[in-house]
Amino acid sequence: MLTIALTGGIGSGKSVVCNIFHQLGLEFGLEIIDADVIARNLLAGSLTGSHSQALKKVYNLFGSDLFESTEQKEGQLNREKLRTLIFASKTKKKQLEELLHPLVYEEIFSQIKTFNRKELLEQQADRENHRINIVIIAIPLLFETHAENKFDRVLVIDVPVELQIKRSTQRDQCSRELIEQIINSQIDRQTRLTHADDVIDNSGTLTELREQVKILLNFYRSLKK
Repeated sequence: MLTIALTGGIGSGKSVVCNIFHQLGLEFGLEIIDADVIARNLLAGSLTGSHSQALKKVYNLFGSDLFESTEQKEGQLNREKLRTLIFASKTKKKQLEELLHPLVYEEIFSQIKTFNRKELLEQQADRENHRINIVIIAIPLLFETHAENKFDRVLVIDVPVELQIKRSTQRDQCSRELIEQIINSQIDRQTRLTHADDVIDNSGTLTELREQVKILLNFYRSLKK
């Protein structure tokens, strides 16, 4: 099992790259794990219905103001309010990260273990024709959580900062000020590039991006062989 940690700053296009990897690599046994999806699932549900312990802990940390009070959404987390809150306060951001990060990584490695068992079963069933198993793990805060050495390779999706801001404000309908706060809270671009094993430049067209992913996937397949 070859594990590739994929990271990059906000607006760099991590989700788009993951989607292309998925499309191109499905027949080769490529799997995708998304840390953001795991984190969202941890905070899903409602305080008035089924909910995780993580959601209850967020309530205990930050209070009821972050939760919906309307009849249709009562007790659900207002994610936009949470986002604004943590990027306005380093203390609150750290509290949330200390709560969520261990749970997210626990789930990531649980999924990797499942994929690994699947690969071993395939090998035992058909040693000649089992698929090449590669796992792409999208982790936006890979370096911030000091987890880069837990994976076989680190892939950085890179774009200039101004392009990050442009794409993020258009996509999320956020203010430039908030996006700049988020960028400043993340590790700097040069540090990501310095510690990357592989880099994809996502400042061009979708066609150019797809070609880069295709080349890199072929490289990862050669490593797995």
